[in-house]
Amino acid sequence: MKNINVDQLLKTIFESPVSLDVRERFNEKIEEYGITRTRALKLLNVDKDVFDQIISGKAKQPNLIHIVKIAEFLDIQIDDFIQIVLSNQSSENISSIDRARKVTFLMKNFDVKTLTKMGFFEHKYEIDILLDKVLTFFGYGSINEFERGLVEPLFSRAKRSFSDKMKDFWVRSAYQTFKHIDNPNEYDRNQLKEIVVNMKPYSQDVKSGLLVVFKALYSVGVTVILQSYLSTTHVRGGTFAVNGKPCIVLTDYNKKYPTIWFTLMHELHHVLFDFDMIKTNSFHLSGDDDLFLVEEKADNFARDYFLPLEKFQYIKTYINNRYMVARFAKENEIHISLVYSFFTWYQKNLYNRNYHAAFKEFYPDYQDAVAKLNPVTWQEESLKVASDKIKSVFEIK
Repeated sequence: MKNINVDQLLKTIFESPVSLDVRERFNEKIEEYGITRTRALKLLNVDKDVFDQIISGKAKQPNLIHIVKIAEFLDIQIDDFIQIVLSNQSSENISSIDRARKVTFLMKNFDVKTLTKMGFFEHKYEIDILLDKVLTFFGYGSINEFERGLVEPLFSRAKRSFSDKMKDFWVRSAYQTFKHIDNPNEYDRNQLKEIVVNMKPYSQDVKSGLLVVFKALYSVGVTVILQSYLSTTHVRGGTFAVNGKPCIVLTDYNKKYPTIWFTLMHELHHVLFDFDMIKTNSFHLSGDDDLFLVEEKADNFARDYFLPLEKFQYIKTYINNRYMVARFAKENEIHISLVYSFFTWYQKNLYNRNYHAAFKEFYPDYQDAVAKLNPVTWQEESLKVASDKIKSVFEIK
């Protein structure tokens, strides 16, 4: 007798019913065994009225022990027989089972309270409304399709904290967006290296620089998208492997223009040097456990790319002279906010001095930088709609 997979059983009750006339099977078995109906039920220690209620679907709460005994007698797999019994239940009981499965699916996979607070769900807790919102957003017609498309390929964990549920929502959204975009360009690592070498000056163009770089990356098989930050996730970005190609997702974690460029370069380091590992795991999130120090290496790479230590040592003397800083930024082909941002980081990490409240007037509005990129804001009807908008930007010549 194989183990009963209750979750799989509930998934298939409504979609793959087992067709079997239990009465006919019972009559065949008592004839095969050469005993009467009364004798068979006595041997099974099952009352005849209880037996009739179970196989007719009239039993409101069928006894599991009785079901197991009858299934064994009929030589039917227990989970198949349970499915038959449940399928014969009244419409009221079927609806109750269906609702229980929907509730379990939503509670297992989504932090409903937080998603409602951020506006993804309306303040209506009708289960069917919540489920329809989720399935429409991700582009699936059923719970089964969702789980096959987004749970099995990415991860399978029995327990999640609320923070993990939000992070999983963010991961699934990114993965589904990349699948919809389906970058047709082949990934070319050598061309990517050329883009990385030459992309720094575009940080000076607040309104169009990121767009130019994103389109260039797309042309060599690297898809980059932006998603609005989700509460409790603490994720700046992530790198995915979708159809064997690198995909990067960035967030507006602290809503600062320099952070977007830093995170982009951080993720590009993962693409260049950690992509084999990422392909094995499907994705890597910046900020997750750094067992192999890949996060530290990526941070150092991004920092050295824009403002290495020796350049910080030079400019720190003139940091309050805006004209010197502006000239320094221009000479190094970076936006002035990047100078102040890395100065702040070095001061904190080298000397434990806090400059986080300083130089804010030199930070441009990050929304100006991402407006043309059609970031996913969680207000879209579906990720397919969001993906089509993003792809249309990348493919404009």
